[in-house]
Amino acid sequence: MTKDEKTVATAFFMGYTLHFDYKKVEEDEYTPRTLITVSDLKYNHDDEILVGGCINNDGDYRQFFLENMTNIQCWQKIYVET
Repeated sequence: MTKDEKTVATAFFMGYTLHFDYKKVEEDEYTPRTLITVSDLKYNHDDEILVGGCINNDGDYRQFFLENMTNIQCWQKIYVET
């Protein structure tokens, strides 16, 4: 298991947030992305790993190819009650 796979798995099982740079196939540059929650890890028919989850607090869902993700960082959310 690679370091990126371990980071994504940790976020999935522990409920952490993922920050990463993502490169779309048709684009040449990486864009910063965030998954507030990671709710799905699955393979597509080409055996590529898809990472899915909510990208904001409104519940908007997106999927990303793990192989197109770089600089993956896992963050634990801390809620402070006011």
